[in-house]
Amino acid sequence: MGSGDAAFERTRLASERIAAGSVSAEQSSHLVAERLAQLGPYGWFLLHDVHWPGRPLARLEHVLVGPGGVVVVSAKNWSGDVDVVDGTLRQNGHDRFPAVETALAQAAAVAAVLPAPRRRLVRSLICLTAQPEVQGTTGSGIEVRGMDCIAAAVTDLPDVLDAPSVLLLYAQLGQLLTRPQVPEAGTVGNQHRPDTRRADTPRPETSPAALRRPVHRYTVHSRPLPPNYLYGRDQRPGPVLRVVGRSLVAGLVFAALLAPPLWLLWELLPK
Repeated sequence: MGSGDAAFERTRLASERIAAGSVSAEQSSHLVAERLAQLGPYGWFLLHDVHWPGRPLARLEHVLVGPGGVVVVSAKNWSGDVDVVDGTLRQNGHDRFPAVETALAQAAAVAAVLPAPRRRLVRSLICLTAQPEVQGTTGSGIEVRGMDCIAAAVTDLPDVLDAPSVLLLYAQLGQLLTRPQVPEAGTVGNQHRPDTRRADTPRPETSPAALRRPVHRYTVHSRPLPPNYLYGRDQRPGPVLRVVGRSLVAGLVFAALLAPPLWLLWELLPK
């Protein structure tokens, strides 16, 4: 048995352990990384556990760069019946739209750091470790594959990059996704309270109709506040105070200039 066959057998046995519930989410992510690393002979390169651009406290599990472009892979160690029905990812009959939304956000974040001509080459894929043979695509274009189907899903992508372009893009992403992340304005004061919720945790309103509503996100670009800005009120002297002060100074100067002539005129008047 060759080394490639041995690695495949290890991941196959790992899939069985995952299905039996004896493997943690962290271990399943590591096993997905091992499976993705086997795509090297097909010209694919793997970045594992890198920064999520724009979110200093979040991570991307796996990012593949190869002839088919850039694929952001997130591993899900979900139990029960998981499938894609009519373009909707479901677990035990419940809509898992938050996971799909997270996958879309991950692809958009990676695309945003690339040059404009390369952004269209980025896509997301959700890998189900406990359902190794599941295959489907959501209505938003997110591919869902079991661990035994993920290699074929990647290698079957049409070639859009030649070998030198793959190496260049891999080097660029390796630098962009591993350098320290700078917190956005307005988040510095909240770094001591990291968000401990899972990215795919459903919102309080989890009805299928509510989860299908489009979610609009807006980025607020904050400007530095002046040193004397406090509690939303500018404490600098206003224009009214400046006008009053200037009027008082002008009155005093005017009175000083007129005092000698007025005194002389008073002395010359007949008593």
